[in-house]
Amino acid sequence: MKKAKKQKQKTRKGYEYRRELKRFDLVLKEIFSRAIGKIISIATGEKIEENLEDINRELKLLKSLRPDMLFKAGEKIFHIEIQAQQDKTLPKRMLLYSVGIEEKFGKEPVQIVLFVGKGKPPPSVFRTEFKTLKFKVVDFKKIDPDEFLKSDKPEEVVLGILAGKYREKPEVFKKVVRKISKIVKNEKELLKYMEDISFLGGLFDVEIK
Repeated sequence: MKKAKKQKQKTRKGYEYRRELKRFDLVLKEIFSRAIGKIISIATGEKIEENLEDINRELKLLKSLRPDMLFKAGEKIFHIEIQAQQDKTLPKRMLLYSVGIEEKFGKEPVQIVLFVGKGKPPPSVFRTEFKTLKFKVVDFKKIDPDEFLKSDKPEEVVLGILAGKYREKPEVFKKVVRKISKIVKNEKELLKYMEDISFLGGLFDVEIK
């Protein structure tokens, strides 16, 4: 009886964890998409002068795939995937995404993986005996939070939360809250940013006051 109860509790916790991760993905996509020009510059070293057009949609191969983010700037297409935990299937999925995007838009994409989890980031290559695909991996633990905190754009400042080492998070959160409070004057807009910060605080076990 006790064993069955423990198993039920474990199943419920697993379901809640997966549900929270799904919500986490949605919030991260929204946060990253608002500052996607900055993210692409960090990943590629290339400054985007053109307006970024959101061209994300379902890709149909043998099965349908939906990229996390897909943008077009001039003649270039940027495909971005967000990873909050290790996923062994990611490199192969990147290959499928690449093929699907080229099939739909007639151009190979620049592919970027944003890793915001603990531990080692995923490999930046998918390789078999007959094919090799390389893509860029950005490990946010290796980015100085000041890279975002020095910005005067609130959508970029918020990304400082995801940068740096985990032990630095409490202090970074304080800096982000102070900077956002200083540069965002519209009360409704400020509330939206604070909701994002508070949500990320819960994921990093940081209490926001």
